[in-house]
Amino acid sequence: MKRIATSVLLASLVVLAACKKEDKNPTPTGTNPIEGLVVSEDNAILVVENTGAWCQYCPNGAEILVSVENAYPQVIGVAVHNNDPLASPTAMGWELAFPAGGYPTIHVNGNALDNYNDANNEVLALLGQKAAIGAAHKVSDVDSAYAVDVKIEVFENMAGREFFVQSFLLIDGVLAKNYGPDGDLRQTSSVPLVTTGSDVSVWAQDAAFVDGVPTVFAGDNFYHLHNIWSAGYSIDSTYTPQGLPLSVVNPFGNEYIEGDVFGTQYSPIRFFIDKPTLPATWQTTGLSALTMIWELYYEDATLKYRYINACESHIN
Repeated sequence: MKRIATSVLLASLVVLAACKKEDKNPTPTGTNPIEGLVVSEDNAILVVENTGAWCQYCPNGAEILVSVENAYPQVIGVAVHNNDPLASPTAMGWELAFPAGGYPTIHVNGNALDNYNDANNEVLALLGQKAAIGAAHKVSDVDSAYAVDVKIEVFENMAGREFFVQSFLLIDGVLAKNYGPDGDLRQTSSVPLVTTGSDVSVWAQDAAFVDGVPTVFAGDNFYHLHNIWSAGYSIDSTYTPQGLPLSVVNPFGNEYIEGDVFGTQYSPIRFFIDKPTLPATWQTTGLSALTMIWELYYEDATLKYRYINACESHIN
């Protein structure tokens, strides 16, 4: 399957994370921050939607995200907003890595689909694939930020591959409402899925069917789900705009052996994500942390990036 690749450096993905912040404490020496974390050998399937509240066809993409996430626990959904109040600088960077051919555009594991209605079949084709490398994380509250301690486990021998690890913050859901001075997030819709509404957008019909059963119902409020918002940062001196190079954490560089584990007290991987300052009027359902593994490689002498694996967990 074709994978998306971009020569644009992921510096734009982590525009909020370029600075090092020395006021946070690194992982304490002698402790194991990843105690008890289990890394799945199954690949997480990343489904990304390019969207916008102004986009009249984007309820179709939202329905796809809801249905595949409800149908397949392996799916991690991310919405990348353009030109609306949810279009953060980090979202703009994600759009460079997952470019929109139109709105909505659906990417499955980095593959931009010609027809977004093919998403379910693309996901089905990836189910059961084993990961070459995987991630798990633990999130803790450290005053003005969230600390994300990451565990990386290698499941097959690999040599000469350049992996980068990065954590991001997602806004789980924002009610599609007119918030006045804080932005109009009502969802425009020219399809019969969603009614824009005078104040709050609602689903106009049952939708997002799984095995013939709807997972959203006519009259339910419409939420903008899984919105990429900001990127993490690390006080590790080897941190780069692409994230933390795993080859620096690994004592053997970019040589990886099946069974290698990183993120212990001997090879800590910790990111900080600043707590977001959102408009007080926004009605949200909470936050999640997303940790991604990217691969850096060259194609025709051009530097490119590829999605490898991810994990996600709800924060609050």
